[in-house]
Amino acid sequence: MAAQPSTSTPTGAGATASSSASTSANNNHDGTPQSASAKALPVRDKDSFNKMQVERYVARDWQHSIAMKDAQAKFEKDMEQMRDKIDDYSILKNQRMFFPPSKLYGEGYRGYGNGYTDIDPRMRAPFPAQVIYPSQKPRPGKRQSHPLRWKKKDLKKQAEMHEELVPIRIDVDWEKIKLRDTFTWNLHDRVIPAELFAQHLVEDIGIPLDQANKPVLDQVIHQMRDQLNDFYPLVFSEEDALDPELPYSAYKNDEMRILIKLNVTVGQHTLVDQFEWDINNPLNSPEDFAATMARDLSLSGEFTTAIAHSIREQCQLFTRSLYSVGHPFDGRPVEDPDLINAFLPSPLTSVFRPQQQAKDYAPYLYELSDADLDRNEVIFSREQRRQKRSINRRGGPQLPDLKERQRTIRTLLVSSVLPGAAPNMEETTLYKRVAGAPTTRKRPGARDGEISDSDSSDDSGPDSPGVSQLGGGTARTRGLRGAASAAQQRITNLGRSETPEASVIHHHETRRNLNRFGGRETRDETEEPSQLIVTLKVSKDKLRRLLQNPRARVTPSGSQTPSTPAHTRIPSVAAPASSMPPPSTPASNSQALPAKLGTPLPQGQIGRQPAPPPVAGQPPPPAPPPPEWLKDCLQQLKNTYTYDNFEGMMKYSAVNPTTEMPVPVPAGSQPPEGVRWMFLPRIRCLDCPGKLYTPGPEMTAGNFEVHLRNKQHRQKVDAREGKDTAPPASTATS
Repeated sequence: MAAQPSTSTPTGAGATASSSASTSANNNHDGTPQSASAKALPVRDKDSFNKMQVERYVARDWQHSIAMKDAQAKFEKDMEQMRDKIDDYSILKNQRMFFPPSKLYGEGYRGYGNGYTDIDPRMRAPFPAQVIYPSQKPRPGKRQSHPLRWKKKDLKKQAEMHEELVPIRIDVDWEKIKLRDTFTWNLHDRVIPAELFAQHLVEDIGIPLDQANKPVLDQVIHQMRDQLNDFYPLVFSEEDALDPELPYSAYKNDEMRILIKLNVTVGQHTLVDQFEWDINNPLNSPEDFAATMARDLSLSGEFTTAIAHSIREQCQLFTRSLYSVGHPFDGRPVEDPDLINAFLPSPLTSVFRPQQQAKDYAPYLYELSDADLDRNEVIFSREQRRQKRSINRRGGPQLPDLKERQRTIRTLLVSSVLPGAAPNMEETTLYKRVAGAPTTRKRPGARDGEISDSDSSDDSGPDSPGVSQLGGGTARTRGLRGAASAAQQRITNLGRSETPEASVIHHHETRRNLNRFGGRETRDETEEPSQLIVTLKVSKDKLRRLLQNPRARVTPSGSQTPSTPAHTRIPSVAAPASSMPPPSTPASNSQALPAKLGTPLPQGQIGRQPAPPPVAGQPPPPAPPPPEWLKDCLQQLKNTYTYDNFEGMMKYSAVNPTTEMPVPVPAGSQPPEGVRWMFLPRIRCLDCPGKLYTPGPEMTAGNFEVHLRNKQHRQKVDAREGKDTAPPASTATS
C-alpha cells in the first residue's frame, strides 16, 4: 500500500523545530539580529516519518474494526425486531378470528359516552353504543344489490371502443307488479354486466331483491339479453364517386326518411308528436335531439331518455326490415314495394310543408286524470295483446308491421329531488290497481271507459227495479240479462214497427263490447239457454193504472212513436219545404216531440231527450235544440219583455231512473251508479248569469215570467239599457 502525505501535526523533533521556527519568526519583528544557529531548521529523517505512518495506520484500523462491530450489532438488532414483527403479524392473521376486537385493539376510551367495541347488536342496555366498521356499514336505502366497481384499465379500454346504443324496452307483468321502462344500452359495454344493471334497476324502481320477487329480476335480464341478441346495426357506407363527371345523386340515393311518432306517458303527462328522421345519416343524434326538444318544451329528464329511446326503436324497426329483404346498404334505392311505401318519398320537391299539415307536426302535451290513466292503461294493454296475436299468426319470416308504433309508458321513481318523480309508491303505477278498490276513481259499472249497461240506451231502460238489478253479475248471468233486456224491449215496442232502429243496433254493439273488462277478453264458458222465464216486478200503482187503462203503457218519452195511441201530437210552427230535414226513423222523430204519457213526467222534463253517458277526458256531447213549444213560449215573452235577453237550451243532466228526478253531480266527481243521462229543457237569463230556470207549468213558460218580474232582475235590465224597461201593466197582465 503506497504511503500518502500526512496533513496532521508532526511529533517529536519535528514539533520542536516547528515551534522554534515560529518563535524566531515572532522575534524578528522588532528588528534585532538573529544568530545563525537559530535560523537553521531541523531535518526529518526517513525513520521518523515511517514510524509516524505506521502509528497512523494502526489507529485507523482500530477505529474501522470498532465501527464494523457496531454496525453488525445494529443489523442483528434490527433483524431481530423485524422477525418479532413478522411473528406478531402472523399470529394476528391466524388467530384474529378467534379473538374479539377488544383483545387485539384494546378497549379504547371508556369514558364520556364511549362504549365497548365488541357489543352484541341485540343488547340494548346497558351498552347502547356500538362501533360499526366500514365493512359492516349498511348501504344507503338498505340496498341488497352488489355495488358497482370497475378498474381504470377497463375504463381505458372501454373508452377506445365504438359506442352502439341499443333500444331496450322492459315490460314485466307478474302477479301484482307491472314494471315498464325504456332505456338505451351500449352493445359493446364490457364494464357493467347486464345482471348487475338489472339488480340496480329493480331496486331503483322500489322492488326488493328477495326470493319472492326473483321472477321479476329474471324477466328483466331475459328481456335485455333477447333484445341485445336481436339488434341489427345500421351500416353507413362511404364510397367515392364512380364517375367524376356525374354527381353522387345521379346514381345513388342515400336518403331514408321515416316518420317518427312519439307517444310518451310519464306520470300524468303525455307527449304526442311526429316528425321526419333520416336513418341513413350518421350525424343525426337522437340523444342531442331529445335533449333539445326537452329543453324547448321544459320537460323532465324522463321525457329526454324516452324520446331518444323511441327514435332509436323506430329506426331499428326499419333497419330490421332492410336486413330481412337483403338490402346491401351501399346507397342503392330500396327495391321492396312495401318498404318503399313505408319510407317517405325522396327527394323532396320543397322543404316547406303545406299549411294544412302544420298542426299535425306540432307537439302536444296534456295532463290526464286518474280515470283517463286507467282508460289509457286498458287501451295500451289491448294494443299489446293485439300485436302479440298478429306476430303469433305469422307463418314464416315476414316484414314487421311498420305502421304499428309502440307507445311508451314509464314506471316512475319515488323521489323528492328528481323532477317528475312520484311522491309516494301509490302514484308510481308499479302495482296494479284492484278492480273495485276505494282508490280507483272509475265510475262503478263503467268498463274500460266504455258505455255501461245502465247508460247504453235510454229507450230500453227498465221501469222496474227488478230488471235493473240484473245489470250486475258474472258471465253466467249474461244470458239472463240479455233475455230480460229483450223482454223489456219487446214490451216497450208493442204496437210499433219491427224494423230495427239505430238505438237498438247501438245497444247490441255496446253489449258486445262490454265483454271486455279490465283489459282481458272474457268468453262465455256456459251455453246460453234458448228460452228463459223472466219475472218483472211492477209496483201496485203502475199495475192499477195498467188494469184501468191497458192502452196507456208506461214507457219513456224517447221510445214513443207516432203510431202509439197514447201519444198526442202538439201543433208546431210549420217549417218551409226548403228547410225540411232528411228522413229519419220514427223513433228519432218521436224524441223531439213532447208526449203526454199515461204517467205524467216531472216538472220541467216535458220535451226531454235521451243523451249518451259522459266519456272520461272528453267534453260533454253537443246539446240538441230546445223543443218547438219552448221556442214559441219564449218568443211570446220576448214580444212582451222587449229589452230582456234570454234563450232556451237543453241541459245535460243525470236522471234517477226510479224517481225520474235530476241527480246533482258536482264538477270533477263521478256520477252515482245506475243514473241515466238526459237533455232537459231549461231557460237561461243572460242578465242573471249562473242560473238556469225550469219552464212550466206544463208546456208554458209561466214560471220564468215570474223571474222576469223580479225586482233585482228589472234593476239589472234598467242598468244595462239606461232607462225604465218595465213593460206596460196591461201587456204584462195579458
